[in-house]
Amino acid sequence: MSDQPIRPYSLRLLIYTALLIGTILLPPAVKGEEVHTDTSPPLPLLVRARHTDTPATMAQRFFNDPTKGWMITEYNGKEAFAGGEAVVVPTAPFRPGGLAPDSYQTVPVLAYSDIGDSAEQVSPSAFYDQMRWLKTEGFVAITPNQLVEFMKFSGQLPRRSVLITFDTVSQNLYTTGIPILQELEFTATVFISTDAVGRRDAMTWNQIRQSHRDGFAIGCQGRSGRSLTRRTSGQPFKTYFESVASELRSARHTIETHLDEPCLFLAYPHGDTNSLVSAMAAKLGFAAAFARRAGENAFFADRYGIHRTPIDSRINAEQFATLITTRIPADLN
Repeated sequence: MSDQPIRPYSLRLLIYTALLIGTILLPPAVKGEEVHTDTSPPLPLLVRARHTDTPATMAQRFFNDPTKGWMITEYNGKEAFAGGEAVVVPTAPFRPGGLAPDSYQTVPVLAYSDIGDSAEQVSPSAFYDQMRWLKTEGFVAITPNQLVEFMKFSGQLPRRSVLITFDTVSQNLYTTGIPILQELEFTATVFISTDAVGRRDAMTWNQIRQSHRDGFAIGCQGRSGRSLTRRTSGQPFKTYFESVASELRSARHTIETHLDEPCLFLAYPHGDTNSLVSAMAAKLGFAAAFARRAGENAFFADRYGIHRTPIDSRINAEQFATLITTRIPADLN
Protein backbone atom coordinates (compact mmCIF):
# COMPACT_ATOMS: atom_id res chain seq x y z
CA MET A 1 0.00 0.00 0.00
CA SER A 2 1.27 3.46 -0.90
CA ASP A 3 2.14 5.82 1.93
CA GLN A 4 1.48 8.88 -0.20
CA PRO A 5 -1.29 11.17 1.11
CA ILE A 6 -4.59 11.37 -0.79
CA ARG A 7 -4.72 14.51 -2.86
CA PRO A 8 -7.66 16.91 -2.39
CA TYR A 9 -9.04 16.09 -5.85
CA SER A 10 -8.88 12.35 -5.10
CA LEU A 11 -10.56 12.90 -1.73
CA ARG A 12 -13.46 14.77 -3.34
CA LEU A 13 -13.81 11.96 -5.90
CA LEU A 14 -13.82 9.34 -3.14
CA ILE A 15 -16.57 11.17 -1.17
CA TYR A 16 -18.66 11.66 -4.31
CA THR A 17 -18.33 7.98 -5.18
CA ALA A 18 -19.35 6.90 -1.67
CA LEU A 19 -22.41 9.15 -1.74
CA LEU A 20 -23.39 7.84 -5.15
CA ILE A 21 -23.08 4.22 -4.02
CA GLY A 22 -25.04 4.97 -0.86
CA THR A 23 -27.83 6.56 -2.87
CA ILE A 24 -28.02 3.55 -5.19
CA LEU A 25 -28.12 1.10 -2.28
CA LEU A 26 -30.80 2.95 -0.30
CA PRO A 27 -34.25 1.34 -0.54
CA PRO A 28 -36.60 3.17 -2.89
CA ALA A 29 -39.33 5.33 -1.35
CA VAL A 30 -42.77 3.81 -1.13
CA LYS A 31 -45.02 5.13 -3.88
CA GLY A 32 -47.19 7.94 -2.58
CA GLU A 33 -45.01 8.52 0.48
CA GLU A 34 -44.30 12.20 1.05
CA VAL A 35 -41.00 13.44 2.39
CA HIS A 36 -41.40 16.48 4.60
CA THR A 37 -38.36 18.56 5.26
CA ASP A 38 -40.12 21.00 7.56
CA THR A 39 -42.74 19.73 10.00
CA SER A 40 -43.12 22.96 11.95
CA PRO A 41 -46.58 24.57 11.88
CA PRO A 42 -47.07 27.72 9.80
CA LEU A 43 -46.28 30.93 11.61
CA PRO A 44 -49.07 33.33 12.65
CA LEU A 45 -49.64 36.43 10.55
CA LEU A 46 -49.09 39.91 11.93
CA VAL A 47 -51.57 42.30 10.28
CA ARG A 48 -53.04 45.75 10.77
CA ALA A 49 -56.73 45.95 11.57
CA ARG A 50 -58.86 48.04 9.25
CA HIS A 51 -61.08 50.73 10.73
CA THR A 52 -64.20 48.62 10.22
CA ASP A 53 -62.64 45.31 11.23
CA THR A 54 -64.08 42.89 13.75
CA PRO A 55 -62.76 39.41 14.56
CA ALA A 56 -65.47 38.04 12.25
CA THR A 57 -64.49 40.21 9.28
CA MET A 58 -60.82 39.33 9.73
CA ALA A 59 -61.73 35.64 9.96
CA GLN A 60 -63.65 36.00 6.71
CA ARG A 61 -60.65 37.64 5.06
CA PHE A 62 -57.98 35.22 6.27
CA PHE A 63 -59.93 31.98 6.88
CA ASN A 64 -62.84 32.49 4.49
CA ASP A 65 -65.04 31.69 7.50
CA PRO A 66 -66.44 34.46 9.73
CA THR A 67 -67.42 31.96 12.44
CA LYS A 68 -63.71 31.52 13.24
CA GLY A 69 -63.46 35.02 14.63
CA TRP A 70 -63.19 33.45 18.08
CA MET A 71 -59.70 32.20 17.13
CA ILE A 72 -58.48 35.76 16.60
CA THR A 73 -60.22 36.93 19.77
CA GLU A 74 -58.75 34.14 21.89
CA TYR A 75 -55.24 34.40 20.45
CA ASN A 76 -55.06 38.16 21.03
CA GLY A 77 -57.01 38.20 24.30
CA LYS A 78 -59.45 40.89 23.18
CA GLU A 79 -62.73 41.18 21.29
CA ALA A 80 -62.31 44.54 19.51
CA PHE A 81 -59.48 46.21 17.60
CA ALA A 82 -58.84 49.83 16.65
CA GLY A 83 -58.03 50.81 13.08
CA GLY A 84 -54.33 50.31 12.42
CA GLU A 85 -53.84 48.16 15.51
CA ALA A 86 -51.48 45.20 15.17
CA VAL A 87 -53.36 41.90 15.27
CA VAL A 88 -51.93 38.39 15.28
CA VAL A 89 -53.89 35.96 13.08
CA PRO A 90 -53.20 32.29 13.92
CA THR A 91 -52.83 30.22 10.76
CA ALA A 92 -52.98 26.81 12.48
CA PRO A 93 -54.66 25.33 15.57
CA PHE A 94 -52.83 26.63 18.63
CA ARG A 95 -54.74 24.60 21.23
CA PRO A 96 -55.39 21.18 19.60
CA GLY A 97 -57.39 18.81 21.75
CA GLY A 98 -58.24 21.65 24.11
CA LEU A 99 -55.27 20.71 26.28
CA ALA A 100 -54.08 22.93 29.12
CA PRO A 101 -51.52 22.29 31.87
CA ASP A 102 -54.27 21.65 34.44
CA SER A 103 -57.19 20.35 32.36
CA TYR A 104 -58.54 19.18 29.02
CA GLN A 105 -61.58 20.20 27.02
CA THR A 106 -64.77 18.21 26.74
CA VAL A 107 -67.65 19.06 24.41
CA PRO A 108 -71.23 18.79 25.71
CA VAL A 109 -73.67 17.32 23.18
CA LEU A 110 -77.35 17.93 23.92
CA ALA A 111 -80.02 15.51 22.68
CA TYR A 112 -83.57 16.83 22.28
CA SER A 113 -86.45 14.58 21.26
CA ASP A 114 -88.70 17.43 20.16
CA ILE A 115 -90.30 20.76 21.01
CA GLY A 116 -93.62 20.09 22.71
CA ASP A 117 -95.57 19.47 25.90
CA SER A 118 -94.90 15.80 26.69
CA ALA A 119 -92.49 14.65 29.40
CA GLU A 120 -89.87 13.58 26.83
CA GLN A 121 -90.03 16.92 25.03
CA VAL A 122 -89.12 20.50 25.95
CA SER A 123 -91.63 23.33 25.83
CA PRO A 124 -90.92 26.29 23.52
CA SER A 125 -90.42 28.63 26.49
CA ALA A 126 -88.04 26.25 28.27
CA PHE A 127 -86.08 25.66 25.07
CA TYR A 128 -85.75 29.41 24.49
CA ASP A 129 -84.55 29.92 28.08
CA GLN A 130 -81.95 27.16 27.70
CA MET A 131 -80.63 28.53 24.42
CA ARG A 132 -80.63 32.06 25.83
CA TRP A 133 -78.60 30.87 28.82
CA LEU A 134 -76.05 29.26 26.49
CA LYS A 135 -75.80 32.49 24.50
CA THR A 136 -75.40 34.64 27.61
CA GLU A 137 -72.70 32.33 28.94
CA GLY A 138 -70.69 32.69 25.73
CA PHE A 139 -71.26 29.27 24.20
CA VAL A 140 -70.70 28.65 20.50
CA ALA A 141 -72.86 26.06 18.73
CA ILE A 142 -70.71 23.81 16.55
CA THR A 143 -71.30 21.23 13.83
CA PRO A 144 -70.54 17.48 13.86
CA ASN A 145 -67.75 18.13 11.33
CA GLN A 146 -66.04 20.48 13.77
CA LEU A 147 -66.40 17.97 16.60
CA VAL A 148 -64.84 15.20 14.52
CA GLU A 149 -61.88 17.39 13.52
CA PHE A 150 -61.39 18.19 17.21
CA MET A 151 -61.50 14.49 18.09
CA LYS A 152 -58.97 13.71 15.36
CA PHE A 153 -56.63 16.21 17.08
CA SER A 154 -56.47 18.17 13.83
CA GLY A 155 -58.90 20.97 14.69
CA GLN A 156 -59.57 23.40 17.47
CA LEU A 157 -62.82 24.50 19.08
CA PRO A 158 -63.87 27.53 21.09
CA ARG A 159 -63.39 26.92 24.80
CA ARG A 160 -67.15 26.95 25.30
CA SER A 161 -68.45 24.78 22.50
CA VAL A 162 -71.74 22.90 22.46
CA LEU A 163 -73.33 20.60 19.89
CA ILE A 164 -77.13 20.82 19.84
CA THR A 165 -78.96 17.86 18.32
CA PHE A 166 -82.57 16.77 17.67
CA ASP A 167 -83.96 13.31 16.98
CA THR A 168 -87.09 14.29 15.08
CA VAL A 169 -88.54 15.51 11.80
CA SER A 170 -91.54 17.21 13.43
CA GLN A 171 -93.18 20.40 12.24
CA ASN A 172 -92.76 21.73 15.80
CA LEU A 173 -89.01 21.75 15.31
CA TYR A 174 -89.34 23.48 11.95
CA THR A 175 -91.86 26.13 13.02
CA THR A 176 -90.69 26.76 16.61
CA GLY A 177 -87.30 25.27 17.45
CA ILE A 178 -85.34 26.31 14.38
CA PRO A 179 -86.56 29.96 14.49
CA ILE A 180 -85.44 30.19 18.13
CA LEU A 181 -81.99 28.88 17.17
CA GLN A 182 -81.77 31.29 14.24
CA GLU A 183 -82.73 34.24 16.44
CA LEU A 184 -79.84 33.43 18.77
CA GLU A 185 -77.48 32.67 15.85
CA PHE A 186 -77.10 29.02 16.82
CA THR A 187 -76.92 26.01 14.57
CA ALA A 188 -78.02 22.46 15.35
CA THR A 189 -77.95 18.94 13.92
CA VAL A 190 -81.19 17.17 13.03
CA PHE A 191 -81.08 13.37 12.93
CA ILE A 192 -83.93 12.01 10.83
CA SER A 193 -85.67 8.68 10.25
CA THR A 194 -86.31 8.79 6.53
CA ASP A 195 -89.60 6.84 6.58
CA ALA A 196 -91.13 9.55 8.80
CA VAL A 197 -90.45 12.44 6.40
CA GLY A 198 -93.63 13.80 4.81
CA ARG A 199 -96.01 12.11 7.23
CA ARG A 200 -98.65 14.01 9.16
CA ASP A 201 -97.09 16.71 11.38
CA ALA A 202 -93.63 15.92 9.97
CA MET A 203 -91.29 18.00 7.86
CA THR A 204 -91.23 17.56 4.12
CA TRP A 205 -88.05 17.06 2.13
CA ASN A 206 -88.37 20.65 0.90
CA GLN A 207 -88.36 21.87 4.51
CA ILE A 208 -85.41 19.67 5.38
CA ARG A 209 -83.48 20.98 2.38
CA GLN A 210 -84.30 24.56 3.40
CA SER A 211 -83.12 23.92 6.96
CA HIS A 212 -79.91 22.48 5.56
CA ARG A 213 -79.40 25.54 3.33
CA ASP A 214 -79.91 27.67 6.45
CA GLY A 215 -76.93 26.01 8.08
CA PHE A 216 -78.45 23.08 9.98
CA ALA A 217 -76.68 19.74 9.62
CA ILE A 218 -78.80 16.73 8.68
CA GLY A 219 -77.83 13.34 10.05
CA CYS A 220 -79.21 9.82 9.83
CA GLN A 221 -81.27 7.93 12.40
CA GLY A 222 -82.04 4.91 10.28
CA ARG A 223 -84.90 4.27 7.91
CA SER A 224 -87.68 3.26 10.33
CA GLY A 225 -86.26 4.64 13.56
CA ARG A 226 -86.44 1.23 15.24
CA SER A 227 -83.74 0.14 17.67
CA LEU A 228 -80.94 -1.63 15.81
CA THR A 229 -79.82 -3.66 18.84
CA ARG A 230 -83.02 -5.69 19.12
CA ARG A 231 -82.87 -9.09 17.53
CA THR A 232 -86.23 -10.83 17.34
CA SER A 233 -86.67 -14.23 18.96
CA GLY A 234 -85.42 -16.97 16.70
CA GLN A 235 -84.03 -14.56 14.10
CA PRO A 236 -80.88 -16.00 12.49
CA PHE A 237 -77.81 -13.86 13.04
CA LYS A 238 -77.25 -13.47 9.31
CA THR A 239 -80.77 -12.11 8.87
CA TYR A 240 -80.32 -9.70 11.77
CA PHE A 241 -76.94 -8.56 10.40
CA GLU A 242 -78.37 -7.92 6.95
CA SER A 243 -81.36 -6.02 8.35
CA VAL A 244 -79.11 -3.62 10.28
CA ALA A 245 -76.98 -2.99 7.20
CA SER A 246 -80.06 -2.46 5.03
CA GLU A 247 -81.65 -0.09 7.55
CA LEU A 248 -78.61 2.17 7.66
CA ARG A 249 -77.57 1.91 4.03
CA SER A 250 -81.06 2.70 2.75
CA ALA A 251 -81.57 5.70 5.03
CA ARG A 252 -78.16 7.13 4.22
CA HIS A 253 -78.74 6.77 0.48
CA THR A 254 -82.12 8.50 0.74
CA ILE A 255 -80.67 11.47 2.62
CA GLU A 256 -77.76 11.82 0.21
CA THR A 257 -80.13 11.69 -2.75
CA HIS A 258 -82.32 14.49 -1.39
CA LEU A 259 -79.47 16.71 -0.13
CA ASP A 260 -76.98 15.92 -2.90
CA GLU A 261 -74.07 15.53 -0.49
CA PRO A 262 -72.59 12.80 1.74
CA CYS A 263 -74.40 11.91 4.97
CA LEU A 264 -71.59 11.34 7.47
CA PHE A 265 -73.24 11.25 10.89
CA LEU A 266 -75.48 8.73 12.60
CA ALA A 267 -77.54 8.90 15.78
CA TYR A 268 -78.29 5.39 16.96
CA PRO A 269 -82.09 4.99 17.00
CA HIS A 270 -83.32 5.29 20.61
CA GLY A 271 -79.67 5.85 21.52
CA ASP A 272 -79.06 2.10 21.55
CA THR A 273 -75.90 0.53 20.19
CA ASN A 274 -73.68 -2.49 20.58
CA SER A 275 -70.34 -3.57 19.11
CA LEU A 276 -71.98 -4.88 15.93
CA VAL A 277 -74.00 -1.73 15.22
CA SER A 278 -71.01 0.54 15.95
CA ALA A 279 -68.77 -1.52 13.68
CA MET A 280 -71.46 -1.42 10.99
CA ALA A 281 -71.62 2.38 11.23
CA ALA A 282 -67.86 2.61 10.68
CA LYS A 283 -67.92 0.04 7.88
CA LEU A 284 -70.65 1.92 6.00
CA GLY A 285 -68.59 5.10 6.04
CA PHE A 286 -70.15 7.22 8.78
CA ALA A 287 -67.52 9.57 10.22
CA ALA A 288 -69.03 9.42 13.71
CA ALA A 289 -72.02 8.00 15.55
CA PHE A 290 -73.90 9.30 18.58
CA ALA A 291 -75.38 7.40 21.50
CA ARG A 292 -77.94 8.84 23.92
CA ARG A 293 -76.30 8.87 27.31
CA ALA A 294 -74.52 11.54 29.31
CA GLY A 295 -70.73 11.57 29.40
CA GLU A 296 -67.54 13.32 28.38
CA ASN A 297 -66.47 13.97 24.79
CA ALA A 298 -62.76 14.69 24.89
CA PHE A 299 -60.60 14.44 21.79
CA PHE A 300 -59.59 10.89 22.74
CA ALA A 301 -63.17 9.60 23.06
CA ASP A 302 -64.66 6.94 20.80
CA ARG A 303 -66.05 8.59 17.66
CA TYR A 304 -68.60 5.79 17.31
CA GLY A 305 -69.89 6.20 20.83
CA ILE A 306 -70.14 9.97 21.25
CA HIS A 307 -72.11 10.84 24.37
CA ARG A 308 -75.26 12.94 24.15
CA THR A 309 -77.07 14.22 27.23
CA PRO A 310 -80.88 13.83 26.94
CA ILE A 311 -82.76 17.05 27.65
CA ASP A 312 -86.49 16.88 28.46
CA SER A 313 -89.21 18.68 30.43
CA ARG A 314 -88.06 17.19 33.74
CA ILE A 315 -84.82 19.21 33.68
CA ASN A 316 -85.17 22.66 35.20
CA ALA A 317 -82.94 25.68 34.59
CA GLU A 318 -80.60 24.95 37.49
CA GLN A 319 -80.17 21.33 36.48
CA PHE A 320 -79.57 22.32 32.87
CA ALA A 321 -76.62 24.50 33.87
CA THR A 322 -75.01 21.68 35.86
CA LEU A 323 -75.15 19.38 32.81
CA ILE A 324 -72.95 21.68 30.71
CA THR A 325 -69.30 20.83 31.38
CA THR A 326 -66.49 22.04 29.14
CA ARG A 327 -63.33 21.40 31.21
CA ILE A 328 -62.08 18.35 33.07
CA PRO A 329 -59.40 19.00 35.71
CA ALA A 330 -56.23 16.98 35.15
CA ASP A 331 -52.55 17.43 35.93
CA LEU A 332 -50.95 17.32 32.48
CA ASN A 333 -47.53 18.56 33.55
